[in-house]
Amino acid sequence: MIHGGRAMRGGAGGGGALARGWELARGGALARGWVLALAGVMGALGAGAGCEERAGVSPAARKGFGEACADGAECASSVCAAIGGVCSKGCRVDRECGAGYVCRSRDDGPDGVCSKPQGRAPGEACMTAVECQHGRCLHRAGARDQPGHCSAYCEGAGDCPAGLKTCEEIADSAGRKMCLPGESGAGTAAPGAKGKASER
Repeated sequence: MIHGGRAMRGGAGGGGALARGWELARGGALARGWVLALAGVMGALGAGAGCEERAGVSPAARKGFGEACADGAECASSVCAAIGGVCSKGCRVDRECGAGYVCRSRDDGPDGVCSKPQGRAPGEACMTAVECQHGRCLHRAGARDQPGHCSAYCEGAGDCPAGLKTCEEIADSAGRKMCLPGESGAGTAAPGAKGKASER
């Protein structure tokens, strides 16, 4: 399930289901009984200014990655991360952002935006996605009132921290994968294994 929000100033929501029965949004089935709660950077902050052009800011005067900003019009990339208030760029995994940044989810597409880490790291307990650095919180199906754990997108097990070394593809979200509990190759459900989950 997805809890709304935007990772950059401006955006819309979306969701889907994961391979092996994992659920990204709006009801569906999960492997190993997990549900994903997702929140973009703006989830806890409310709507912000859009990324529209602002009169008087020439392309040459725009700020580079990591420089302070109030909205995307100030940035060469047109992206101002709401968490940390810095000019940013799109990303798929943390290593694309560089030291001191994480790839935080956004609601208007499968990719994220580089943001300063704020909140709990992958593997730490969470109740809602806005508590997590990456804006992703996994809960066991039927136990959404119990703590889950923060997660992150990955391309391979090497992108995941200890204890979340399973990196599985999200079937209907542009081939995205998530860091899941367990070690790589251990404890994965058989293809098609499903558990029922309700929308929250």
